[in-house]
Amino acid sequence: MIKRSGHYRQHGDVSLMFVICLPFMLAMIAISILLAMYLLTVTRAGQASDAASLVCGYSQRADQDLLLGIMDYYRPGFAAHDGETSISIDNRNRCSITASYRFNPTMMALLPASARTDVSLSSDSGATSQLVVNSTPLPMDLALVLDISGSMSSQLPQLKRIINGALDDIRQQDIAGVGAVRFSLVPFETGVGVINAPWMPESADKVTCIDGLSYGQYSVDYGATVDDLAEPSANLNIKTTLASEWLDACSMDVTILPLTQDLDLVKMRVDGLVTSGTTSSYQGLIWGVRTLLPQWQDEWQIPPVESPELVQRLVLFTDGADQGFHLDELIEQGLCRAIQDKHHIEMSFIGFGVSDSRLQQFRECAGDKGKVYDAQNTQELEAFFHEALQTETNASLVLREEIET
Repeated sequence: MIKRSGHYRQHGDVSLMFVICLPFMLAMIAISILLAMYLLTVTRAGQASDAASLVCGYSQRADQDLLLGIMDYYRPGFAAHDGETSISIDNRNRCSITASYRFNPTMMALLPASARTDVSLSSDSGATSQLVVNSTPLPMDLALVLDISGSMSSQLPQLKRIINGALDDIRQQDIAGVGAVRFSLVPFETGVGVINAPWMPESADKVTCIDGLSYGQYSVDYGATVDDLAEPSANLNIKTTLASEWLDACSMDVTILPLTQDLDLVKMRVDGLVTSGTTSSYQGLIWGVRTLLPQWQDEWQIPPVESPELVQRLVLFTDGADQGFHLDELIEQGLCRAIQDKHHIEMSFIGFGVSDSRLQQFRECAGDKGKVYDAQNTQELEAFFHEALQTETNASLVLREEIET
């Protein structure tokens, strides 16, 4: 009997301790539930305001009904709106969002007195968003192949103004100052000239006319000319002539400017253009391509741009037709297909008051990938140059957002 009485006494002690601790245990459970509800409410309010700010930023429109719908979607089942929900957009297209929920904790009577002082909790979340366009200029090599034959003498001042204006626009677009665009300048008339070319020692301090055609035993080999585009100078038998006022071979005053990022230098060389001779655009085309090819950039001691995003473009301008049929023969042998498909160079042709047959020649060369512009006046010429020299960018939409909770 004594042992049994002791057992009952121990059992009663445990029961008494459980009864004493039960209110504290229930209070801890209530506080844990309250904390979980509070955290869930804050999180959902933040998600609702974030979603609303994204919608406002992309649509650029403050829609109160849409915000209320988003608030209902994210609202926990135990929470309710507290009437403090708003959405607005300022004059800088920035969206401001305010959204809040309220709830009354369960097991209110079990909370300690200090916790029951204000048991009506709310969660406010504000967000400010702005949709912006980030534009990163793509690296570009652009060859300007320009007709400076005698027929351009009256139009040359306008051409200089138009090209320099396009260059100024490109400089203004380069806000970050990354200098992603490189230009080469290839003026042509009867021929094309170089001076101090690293790959041609005989051009040191002397304007030297260079022939871009390859020759067979008796005449021009047009197929070989196409195949030789990317061949280094050491593998070519380039015919040369010293520029002279007595010979109509190339300009004595204007030579090739290889690729450079220095737009001031390009503008200076454009300002220095003078007219002479007849028109041989095939020479300008061949040597313009060679200023862009990586192998020939090495010839000019210019490091090629190593980027899969590099864009290379050649823009040829002329106001007349070539003497002879060299360009037709080169097109027939696949010169233009090789430029575009093999060497991945975009081509644009700008004709200024040229004949229909000349435009058709350009269209055959440009194919489906290139562009041909037919300018009949200086206004059209200016518009076409600005379009042809348009740089390319990687554009992305970015929603900048600041959140306060």
